[in-house]
Amino acid sequence: MNFIAIDFETANEKRASACSLGITVVKDNKIIEEKYWLIKPRPFRFESRNIIIHGIREEDVINEKEFDELWEEIKPYLENNLVIAHNASFDFSVLRNTLDLYNLEYPKLDYACTLVASKLFYKYLNNHKLNTVNRHLGYKFNHHHASADATAAANIFINISEELKLNSMEDIADIVGFKLGYIADNTYSPCKKIREGIVSKRYKDYECDNNEISLETDYFKDKVVVFTGALHSMSRAEATKLINDLGGITRNSVTKRTNILITNAKDIENLSPNQMSNKLRTAVNYMNQGQDLIIIDEEKFEELLRT
Repeated sequence: MNFIAIDFETANEKRASACSLGITVVKDNKIIEEKYWLIKPRPFRFESRNIIIHGIREEDVINEKEFDELWEEIKPYLENNLVIAHNASFDFSVLRNTLDLYNLEYPKLDYACTLVASKLFYKYLNNHKLNTVNRHLGYKFNHHHASADATAAANIFINISEELKLNSMEDIADIVGFKLGYIADNTYSPCKKIREGIVSKRYKDYECDNNEISLETDYFKDKVVVFTGALHSMSRAEATKLINDLGGITRNSVTKRTNILITNAKDIENLSPNQMSNKLRTAVNYMNQGQDLIIIDEEKFEELLRT
């Protein structure tokens, strides 16, 4: 099967604020090319919640081209091709809004969403986030880097195609139970579920409650770690002991020496300052000042413990 996988990251809450784009080219179910662009958004404004997600800052793109200057290079990858993305409604909204911003015509393309497909084909998973599905399929990747996310989305349809032994996205959509979307002539139609379809045979080997923890990761070694909020998977005392056993240093307050803040909050990027805990708000402020500090949620924390 041949298709193009894409992933956008945005600078702020505006869908027209693309700041990076990853494209992965798949031919005969093999990845043959990966492309990545940093993009200078218009207007030139970055929100801290977006920086938390992808790590791209103003200084990373200040000297990069704006989207309209890159479009002639990007367009041939999309025009008259089958294009896929994870949570495609977001990525194609970014594409349409950015094209509208620069008064550029839409390319003609059909598209499919790996999130829609995963919810149908891998319905037994606890959630269908890009990293969850890829972990289930045996892949590791740098989540929220546009190039890595595009390749991760490609992995999903490659695996579905190979398991079903189908080389046509139309056939896959029909048997899994979704409808392809399209963009054309400044119009579009979304990719969406139309019925329940066939489910992956992988469910037979899937263990829903895998709580094995590895003490081999060095991710927390010599790092100053702070927790905010009650964790659902373990007590604060248990989490603190794990960090200490892994060579980390736990503290109660966020300071200029803090390296990692672990939070129980979900969808951090969508929280306003008033919705953040004091520790989370302080950490975001330090990050905006250039401190080498990262914020991870409980799901990412558990993932790191199993690394």
